[in-house]
Amino acid sequence: MSVDRPGAPPVGRATVCPRCRVRQPDNGGDRCAHCGYLRHRWVAHPPPGGPPRRSAPPARPPYAGPPSYRGRPPRWAFPPVVWQDADPGPAAPPRRDPSGGLRLAAGLAAATAALGLIAAAAEFWRFTLLLQGRTMVLSGATVRASDLFVAAAGAGVVVFGLAALLAAAVAVTRTYPVAARRLGMAPARSSTAVLARLLVPGWNLYGAGQIVTEVDRMLRAKDAPADRPWRASRLTIGWWVSWVVSAALMLTALARGLGGSLQAIADTVELHILVDLAGAVTAGLGAAMLLRFAGRLRRRPPIPTGWIVQAPAPTRGR
Repeated sequence: MSVDRPGAPPVGRATVCPRCRVRQPDNGGDRCAHCGYLRHRWVAHPPPGGPPRRSAPPARPPYAGPPSYRGRPPRWAFPPVVWQDADPGPAAPPRRDPSGGLRLAAGLAAATAALGLIAAAAEFWRFTLLLQGRTMVLSGATVRASDLFVAAAGAGVVVFGLAALLAAAVAVTRTYPVAARRLGMAPARSSTAVLARLLVPGWNLYGAGQIVTEVDRMLRAKDAPADRPWRASRLTIGWWVSWVVSAALMLTALARGLGGSLQAIADTVELHILVDLAGAVTAGLGAAMLLRFAGRLRRRPPIPTGWIVQAPAPTRGR
């Protein structure tokens, strides 16, 4: 910024003093004839050696409308052939109905629940013999029968429980994409991801509940109102809670069984009773849940019985 001293108003051009607003004579003087105010013009000059001034970009021309080819199709476009549907390729094999696998898993889970109750009764008998053994001598046949009863019931629970777990995992894995495609959606998880959440120890405490609640919500979406979110049923939530509680009791029983005292043995027997009861509840709720899934898969849409004609909207006042 600099002062251009020779830049006073030129001669022959009338100006007005910016201070007193008095019209000045056309004599070319640089001071006001009335108040003596020094009149200068401030002229801004770019610093030496600066970058060159950028020119303004050219203005965009106004929109002239879509391109016109004067009634002829452009030669650079697609060739003039008849449109045909593309070859869809080989048809995807139809998915098997997983309701049969769900019913099989439900039957194995029900058998596991029954064996769990029997195992709880066997453990209760053993606990009763422990209490009686403090004051009386027990016969060897009774003790051997109790041990055999506990071992047989426990083995049955383990065998049927593992079979029910594997069958349910396979059936639920097959049900997941079927339930998603019934709603016109692609499954959010692959079959490997679903199976891992159901079978990987530790992870399946959360993952199994996550998968069954997603399946339940998708199967219930057909009957749910459109203005309400899809929610899992209380049966599914109850099974998830019992599944976590059963696992916690099992870990507690294993940890307590490491003790070698008589009190630790008695506590372990009591915990085994609770583990068997919790396992029976979990298996029973799981059987009911799997049967509900199978029923919703096999449910057919209701057949319309008549027409409902709605009165037209009034046109008065439009």
